[in-house]
Amino acid sequence: MEKMYTGGQLAVKIMEEFGAKIVFGIPGGQTLSVNNAMYDSKIRFVHTRHENGAAVAADGYGRLTGEPGICLATTGPGATNLITGLGGAFRDSSPVIALVFQNKLPDAGRGDAQEGDHQLLLGSLCKKYIPVRDISCLAWAMREAYREAKTGRPGPVVVDFYRDVVENQTAPYIPVDPATYCFKDDSIAGRASIEAAAANICKSKKICLWIGNGVKLAHAKEEVKALSTLLEAPIVTTYNGLAAIESSFKNLVGPRSRHGSEISKSAIEEADCVIVVGSSLTAISTNRWELKAKNLIQFDIIPENIGRHYPASVGIIGDAKVNLQLLTNELKAQNYTADSSYRDEIFARKSKWAKGVFSGPIADTQATPVPPIALQMELGKCLKENGIFVVDAGNPGAWAHITDFPEGTTCMKPVNYGNMGFALGAALGCKEAAPEREVIALLGDGSLGMTLGELETISREKLNVIVLLVNDDAYGNIKQEEKFKTGTENYVGVEFPSIDYVDIAKALGYSGTIVRKACELPAAMEQARVADGPYMIEIKLDGSYTVWPSCF
Repeated sequence: MEKMYTGGQLAVKIMEEFGAKIVFGIPGGQTLSVNNAMYDSKIRFVHTRHENGAAVAADGYGRLTGEPGICLATTGPGATNLITGLGGAFRDSSPVIALVFQNKLPDAGRGDAQEGDHQLLLGSLCKKYIPVRDISCLAWAMREAYREAKTGRPGPVVVDFYRDVVENQTAPYIPVDPATYCFKDDSIAGRASIEAAAANICKSKKICLWIGNGVKLAHAKEEVKALSTLLEAPIVTTYNGLAAIESSFKNLVGPRSRHGSEISKSAIEEADCVIVVGSSLTAISTNRWELKAKNLIQFDIIPENIGRHYPASVGIIGDAKVNLQLLTNELKAQNYTADSSYRDEIFARKSKWAKGVFSGPIADTQATPVPPIALQMELGKCLKENGIFVVDAGNPGAWAHITDFPEGTTCMKPVNYGNMGFALGAALGCKEAAPEREVIALLGDGSLGMTLGELETISREKLNVIVLLVNDDAYGNIKQEEKFKTGTENYVGVEFPSIDYVDIAKALGYSGTIVRKACELPAAMEQARVADGPYMIEIKLDGSYTVWPSCF
């Protein structure tokens, strides 16, 4: 006789099937059938202090591993608290599966406790919403969520269980190999598009590569470097493309974002051919599409992205790793000979630009409070190869524009949704996924105030996360924008009292120290690395230096 499982038990069996190791969330009455089924499972449940922490932990896990991070929340307010974190995963193409729960199906629409229309609430910020109204479709729904989250452009999928389905209905578990329902898209572009791209390149004199998150998703770093080397072409990244190429690579100019830099802007705008790889050219990357770029050769796995915001001369659809190699081989077969003059010109200007950026009071490593450029200069010296660098929204992310990233760094930040409160939860997800790698979370005091409880989650999980708190006693980015747009210092709603957050962190099981000069950061980082547990370095930042309208 076949063994029968409740819906909650069956959901856990399917998660085991596709290799899930951890679920982040906050339980409620409706979720207990799933939570309790994890008791005898190899899947661990990590309860966070807020559902947003669970969502961004799943997001961080997904960005790092390529496997869907999983979060769980109860009906109504539990589900709505997931929305912001899921929005970040959706806009930045991160695979996530969110398990949410409804009251019993016969009571739907009757005003039961905590009732909410989850499809209406969550539908616009997820890749797919899947309701489970009967156990007969539960296994399919879980497998569909896994497939949808991982394939094509990754993203979050919501599976919405009705309570009577997971508690009262039963069904057998019939194993299925995930390889039979989830296929990697290794699609190869048509020969004609590769030839058209090669012909365009051969007649162009000033070529620039502009790369985004798709390079990370396709693991196409080496192919980008090979093409850039063959073409002697400078590389500009988007903010989602930060650290896709290590900073020491000879052709890397740096990122382009809303706040800078003038050199990366010039490299794109002055080129007569721009090769765009894995970027949907969003508002953040293009300064709301004001950046001028012409004669685009655009690589993307999603056909709809090509030509959406900028006309493309050639569209190359499919896996970036495979198709970059095809283009490089085609150019080599044609005995392509590069002209390095454009690359040399850009880097000569970059050298001059850098002398201005990395000098003066803003770069004074002895100054107190800490100037932002000085902080980034010292931070770049401290980062080690193969680390994970998680950055929050706001000024910490803006100034990270000039951070030097060593080989193997994984960098992530909430770019297109800009959801503050990202770094701590995402660092939690990353460290759970890769305990052997160093994880650093960089965030401001504004973001910390939204997610303070997740300090305790990280401590409870005994995770050696290094928290770099940049404290300017304000919502710094908005404070600076107020001054920029009004011309006055009549601030409204952006300032906080001075607080030493290390004291709070210590009460939650951290060690820590306060840095008042940038030159003190390397010693503090060494202390953090030998600490037995999580460590907070609070940096007292000089908030008078502004990123508005541009800082580079």
